[in-house]
Amino acid sequence: MAIPFFTQESDYLYCGGPNDSRLLHSDSSDRIQVFSPKVGQGYTQMIPLQEGMSLIIMDYSVHSTFLYKTSRSRTPFLEFEFCLDGPAAGQGAFVPHVALKESFGVRAARPRQLKVEVIFSHALFEAYSHAVIQHLHPQDQAMLFNWASWVHRFQRGYEAQSSQSAFAQILSGGIASTLIPRAVDPFNHLEFYSFGRLWISLTSEMNQLVNQILSCPNSGQIRRTYLAGKAFQLVNLLLRGLNHSNAISYPLVDEDLGCIYQAGRILARNLNNPPSVEALARQVGLNRFKLNQGFHQVYGTTPFRYLRHCRLNLAEHLLTTSELAIEAVAHQVGYTSRSNFASAFRQWRGLNPKALQLYSRDMDQSQGFAS
Repeated sequence: MAIPFFTQESDYLYCGGPNDSRLLHSDSSDRIQVFSPKVGQGYTQMIPLQEGMSLIIMDYSVHSTFLYKTSRSRTPFLEFEFCLDGPAAGQGAFVPHVALKESFGVRAARPRQLKVEVIFSHALFEAYSHAVIQHLHPQDQAMLFNWASWVHRFQRGYEAQSSQSAFAQILSGGIASTLIPRAVDPFNHLEFYSFGRLWISLTSEMNQLVNQILSCPNSGQIRRTYLAGKAFQLVNLLLRGLNHSNAISYPLVDEDLGCIYQAGRILARNLNNPPSVEALARQVGLNRFKLNQGFHQVYGTTPFRYLRHCRLNLAEHLLTTSELAIEAVAHQVGYTSRSNFASAFRQWRGLNPKALQLYSRDMDQSQGFAS
């Protein structure tokens, strides 16, 4: 059965109205979109709060995997998400949308997902992006700044005065990261698969704020002011939580934390022949228990699942940017069997690797004709 491919959002999301009985609260200024029965059910509700800030409530399920074309956004934005139901239930994260490209995405069949997102754009995007950077671990900061230096060098042809100034230029729009070719985008490099703790577990205080947002009793301007206040509180709690010394229940000392980052890089660089957990622990100078505990605290998963994530991320990159055959992609990311690779990729993305490769090539050809 062919995977549906939608070239515009209106093919799978229909315009809804504020009188939809599923909405917990609404206003005529809200933008309501309802999932087409062809692919799922549920809604997304975008609530404008103030200039450069909006709130999105999403409650939906997808019963049929589909691909969709993503439109090039005019301005970068920063997304803070707080998940109540679904695969990431109980977690909060931030997602920077800086390198904005026209591409396509995959929405795999999933049970119910309920989450709240706070979106910052324009001046608030720049301010809160700097706030996020201040709360990241120094190794994460260095990785982002190195990426910014690469972008500056790619765009301008010479080195920036500093990596921090290069990053500031990207945030302010002085450097257009949208022009980076997808095939050489450094965010697809293995170094960035060892990117550290970008999510945290929701605290009881965060959950309380999310529930207050979902059960807002007000309307009109009072509603927007109330929701904006709760959203700012929620984001500030997440920013404080990004600080490792506050977010981790059993804090790692800086030396051990550095070992966990080193272990992540070792796995990301050795997809074909990764060390065992015992060997990895010895290599970075930790015991197995502390290594496993550290991976859960920094990456939110086990070393084995982290390795699988790195492999499949690289596989998706290769499938959509290279001319490699499926067998070659499987081998390059550490799978000796095409069938095992296809099964793992299907479980992860909801479609066969060959289908993704074909869709990507078709889209590249259509964009080539359009240009």
